Amino acid sequence: MQVDYKVFHIDCWARHVKDDHYVAVARITCGPAQRRFSETHDSGDIDSFVNGTDAISCAKAWAIEWRDENSD
Repeated sequence: MQVDYKVFHIDCWARHVKDDHYVAVARITCGPAQRRFSETHDSGDIDSFVNGTDAISCAKAWAIEWRDENSD
């Protein structure tokens, strides 16, 4: 799932792992239009879910919260 939030671009996905679980992952990018260079923050593994849709929803919520807490 790709989402634009304020001046940031967020990519959220569910990484399939063993035992039919999905791990929530997100990447937040602030592009050159807002800065001299692109800046990216990767979440790493956020949490594990039995449903991929739930993992993606978690990744999106995490990315928005992280961006709001870490805005310049």
